Amino acid sequence: MFRELLGTISEIPTPDVVVQQIISTASNPNTSAKDLEKVISRDVGLSTKILRLVNSAYYGLPRKITKLSEAIVIVGFKTVRNLALSVFTYSALHSKHTFVDHDKLWSHFMTTAIFSEHVAKSIGFMNREEVFLAGMMHDVGKLALDLIFPTYTFELSKVSEKTQEPFFLVERKCEADNHMEIGGELLKLWKFPDEYISVAQYHEKPSLNPDSPHIEMICIVHLANVFSNIFLPGYSLSYGRPYMDPLMFNILGIKPSNLKIMYNELERIFEKSKEMIYGGVKDEAGIQT
Repeated sequence: MFRELLGTISEIPTPDVVVQQIISTASNPNTSAKDLEKVISRDVGLSTKILRLVNSAYYGLPRKITKLSEAIVIVGFKTVRNLALSVFTYSALHSKHTFVDHDKLWSHFMTTAIFSEHVAKSIGFMNREEVFLAGMMHDVGKLALDLIFPTYTFELSKVSEKTQEPFFLVERKCEADNHMEIGGELLKLWKFPDEYISVAQYHEKPSLNPDSPHIEMICIVHLANVFSNIFLPGYSLSYGRPYMDPLMFNILGIKPSNLKIMYNELERIFEKSKEMIYGGVKDEAGIQT
């Protein structure tokens, strides 16, 4: 029922023309930095926010970048694309007031994206920019669920908090479309590639589709999501001990003993990334920089 409503509900934001053109332009192997700059420059606010993120401590650039063309050359096309989609996601989360703390949910999105990139790096997965974006969009189903049925979503979160049972397991007991299914459908509507759709659908439990051609990316985001919920408990609307799928260890080739080392490394990354994690894309009137 929920999935059928997605295409008819006006509350669900859709990437605007500029964002869609950024995705298309950044994905074209024949695109130049000037081409991408031209598309992004059509939205002055977006350009400013992208520069703000590029200059955050997370990227650790030796000097301040003041021109969009420089940012595109230094951090790369796909990273700029990801930052543009991060700005869109932030705006989508804050398009409507509900019972949910959207700043916290945003922080979970961004933390999972950042952790996904670093888990990918630690295991030698090459497409780290794609993993970042998959991490950013993994819980987009919660955004849709919250905008369509805010009271229902809030109550699910309160049950999760009371029982200390992860959000997705509480959803399962309701026998309704869950945020993974809804997220997959929403990314289909937005015409995202299959790998992002698969991550949205299976990130909570990769073993639901162990033969997926995107299983490695699903498992990377799954582990990043677990760590994100440990670092920011409750920010994702989920409480209690995060579920860790045993399949993940086999797919990623890591051992349980590696997790402590990984945690310590992510703790360092988390400290360096706080400017991005805690809302570095608010609008110019909105204090946060």
